[in-house]
Amino acid sequence: MSRPRIALILTTYFEFSHADVLGTRLIEGYPWEGGEHTDPRVEVVSMYLEQDGVKNWGKPGNERDDIGREIAARAGIPIYPTPAEALGAGKPGINVDGVVIIGEHGDFELNEYEQKLYPRRRLFDAVVSAMIATDTFIPVFNDKHLAWSHTDARTMYDNAQRLGIGLGAGSTVPITWRVPQGTTWPMGEPMTEVAAAGYGSYEAYSYHAIEGMLSFAENRAGGETGVVAVEAFRDEAAVQALAEAPSAVVDAAIAAHGLDEAGVAEAKQKVWLLARITWADGLVGTLVMSSSLKSFSAAALGPQTSVSAELKLQGDPYSHFIHLARAAEHLMLTGEPMHPVERTLLAGGILDHALRSAAGAFTDPSVLADIQYSPNGRTEDTAIALPMDQIV
Repeated sequence: MSRPRIALILTTYFEFSHADVLGTRLIEGYPWEGGEHTDPRVEVVSMYLEQDGVKNWGKPGNERDDIGREIAARAGIPIYPTPAEALGAGKPGINVDGVVIIGEHGDFELNEYEQKLYPRRRLFDAVVSAMIATDTFIPVFNDKHLAWSHTDARTMYDNAQRLGIGLGAGSTVPITWRVPQGTTWPMGEPMTEVAAAGYGSYEAYSYHAIEGMLSFAENRAGGETGVVAVEAFRDEAAVQALAEAPSAVVDAAIAAHGLDEAGVAEAKQKVWLLARITWADGLVGTLVMSSSLKSFSAAALGPQTSVSAELKLQGDPYSHFIHLARAAEHLMLTGEPMHPVERTLLAGGILDHALRSAAGAFTDPSVLADIQYSPNGRTEDTAIALPMDQIV
């Protein structure tokens, strides 16, 4: 059986970029069952690469050289000057079976809310325009959240739904290892409060923490009902707001990082973003991002159940991205996303409104109220039930 032929649409491709830790695995394969190398279940046949390396990645002087052209040449993958030509793979029309967009990293501006203006919608629109022109519609997988703007993300989602395009997306955090191993919220069990705690950069990592939290919240009785309110605070205002409304669930989420009582207290004093979220069914949640944490976690409480877990990522070689590669492959093989793309749409929407709220801007989170879906509870092809040393 032939493998689905796919196009990679990338912003930039340097060592340890998302194009590398995800895209290279789709090109060259990855260790899987028992740590044995397995060939990818897709065949990358074309590429669009927007920028050659990044001149100021993180801070001046931290230049990252392009490796994508060498990897593409070694694999015999042509690089085309436009996304449409990459979909054509050297011929007119659509001559691939699917598309993976990795619009992460690169020299793009920050707006006033410290959102990096990655061109994910522009790249998606270019891909969809080529499909419309040829009346050929193929699956699209988008690394991370759909777009920095919820308006853009919702437009991408709505257009995919309208045109019958299989759309997948998401973070590695909901599908990574959990400590304790295999921790989930029991499917269909009532939940009253949920929290997430995380670390890292303002927008990029807050998104990861939110989607990790949603992977627990969506399992509650009634499934995902949509969000009706988001309020957020930064720095000293965040520390003060957290102190004024203490929560045992927030403390449990922070403690899941392996911290004792003193460590929890220290983390709460170093919070630089706090977001409070209210769902349509009355569930309340809290996002806490702290400079003293080094991972992600989630905790949840219901009338009869409580859980907490660290959602643990790996450093080099970043094996959690193997599971995201499996998710992209699953979409290309079946036409259906491995997990509901609505989770990613909602996570990005919460983030967009939180960052604006924290900056004192008016937001109307009621636009998130109709993002409703049922989870599928899928854990196969993820690291959720695996011990940390299962994949290396």
